[in-house]
Amino acid sequence: MERARGWKVGDPGELAEQVARTRSNLPPNRAHIDAREVERAAFGVVGHRDLAFQVWEDAHAAAVGAWRECRRRMRREYGGRSPHGGWTFPVLFLSLLAAGVGAALASGARTDPEATQGVLAVLVGGSTVADLVVLAVAGWRPWNRAVVRLQIGLAIALGAATAFQLSRPEMWVLPLVIAGGVIGVGGMLLVLLVRMLRPEERLEIDTVINVAVERMQPELDARAAEIQANASEELGVEDSARIVALRTAVLADLAAEGIVLEPVPEQTPAGGAMIAALTAHWHPYSRQKA
Repeated sequence: MERARGWKVGDPGELAEQVARTRSNLPPNRAHIDAREVERAAFGVVGHRDLAFQVWEDAHAAAVGAWRECRRRMRREYGGRSPHGGWTFPVLFLSLLAAGVGAALASGARTDPEATQGVLAVLVGGSTVADLVVLAVAGWRPWNRAVVRLQIGLAIALGAATAFQLSRPEMWVLPLVIAGGVIGVGGMLLVLLVRMLRPEERLEIDTVINVAVERMQPELDARAAEIQANASEELGVEDSARIVALRTAVLADLAAEGIVLEPVPEQTPAGGAMIAALTAHWHPYSRQKA
């Protein structure tokens, strides 16, 4: 493995050469250059290319693992009601799709309602049964906002199907459609009533993701600190200082050309830019806010 020998942190001539080599190892597309790529390239120039990949891999794995553990804990605590991994959301979503198709068939806009009674019965019956199962699982516990919106949409779709069927001569499927409409609307009212009567549990289920993230953050921070400590021990004081000086010089060089990247404080140890970037947006909601 090639190592940078003889370069003292205060040697401007050697530093300029190292800056040029670091920049040659950056992605050719400027849009793909960021502080973590600069630091990764600096590791390689100083002779620690393999360590840079290890730090990168460990930080990435820590971020992925943290979000996976968050979801696992939510599923363990809330079961089917979990906003991530709970089975009730996809079931209600499919029920809403079935009810929407049923409402379109019941409208008779493109098909003969008489000829599609069997299909309508399957769609409405399936979505109604699924809704009953979901409501039974919840019992007297509130759902989060996403499920409430699905339940409202399901009530509207089943109610529309009922209204369309009532507007034409009676067919054998009418009682089933009416029952579906009653259950859909009744389920919506029940869900809203439970949320109104149980404000503390409603707040808990609405903020479960935020709480899970807050609980996981210290564990991820501890893992990031461990990765940083391992990297610093492997590098040693001298090579750590070289990488920091090189990283700072390259960022300043890029900024002088108009390529302004996220700032990295000089006191950030070698490897810190990669670790911070790879663990900053470890759950999807942090990416939405970024």
